[in-house]
Amino acid sequence: MVFADISRKQAFGTHLAISLVVFFGLFYMILFHWYPAYYFHIDGGYRGIATIFFVDVVLGPVLTLLVFKPGKPGLKFDMTAIIVMQILALAWGLKSVVSERPMMTVFYDGKFSCVSYTDMPNVDLDRLALDRTGTPLLAVLPRPNTHDEYQDMMKKAFSKGSAEIYVFSEKLIPMDVVGTVHVMNYKLDVANNFVGSDADKQKYNKIWADYIEQNPDTLEQYLYYPLSCRYRKVLAVFDAENSEIVDFLPIYTERAESSIKLSLTEEELKEVEKIRKAQDGN
Repeated sequence: MVFADISRKQAFGTHLAISLVVFFGLFYMILFHWYPAYYFHIDGGYRGIATIFFVDVVLGPVLTLLVFKPGKPGLKFDMTAIIVMQILALAWGLKSVVSERPMMTVFYDGKFSCVSYTDMPNVDLDRLALDRTGTPLLAVLPRPNTHDEYQDMMKKAFSKGSAEIYVFSEKLIPMDVVGTVHVMNYKLDVANNFVGSDADKQKYNKIWADYIEQNPDTLEQYLYYPLSCRYRKVLAVFDAENSEIVDFLPIYTERAESSIKLSLTEEELKEVEKIRKAQDGN
């Protein structure tokens, strides 16, 4: 018999060792390829790891520990069923992790937003990446120059229950010199634009003050913008010289203000603010 000379402890240990080898291989892919840099922390990397860990390291070995008994009738069938179940569960978990992986981060109208492959499956990534090989890939959706077009874009996106970056993805440009200039038109007074309860604002203020104290030259070196991903909203630290996000802080702020103002009436401003808050709340 195949399992006659194997104890329950040996069967569990062997199953666990094989599962751990598979898990660490997938952990590497999630950490460095599918959810690199800040994506891992704020766009689902942790959840991906937790999903894979449960279906690969916990589910199969624990079932083996519970079911395996040397000499038990039907043990071969039971072990086959456990292995098949584990493979199917792992395939389901892996499909979920890979299909929801982030594709790029887009800057529009004062904030960065993470975008997954399922959000915009038909984007020409080669055009946006140019010759850049680093990750994450950054892109920019230029804001219109007239208030009529600006409002039209916003209303069209809102009517679709979405945001402009998804509806007008064909207008995205690379984060090259031109794209970076678009970003640099926006400035954020971080200390005066925290969002949240009084307790939240006090916490953000301390985080920001500590950060400035530890990095005294940072205000001259970097720019700061809100970054919104699936599971967290943070403050991105943007290096304009190299056109990349180099860090993030656990701070939630308003959008950055553009130095290029659109001539909106008071009523138009109220409507814009109402729609924008609805979009940001999603």
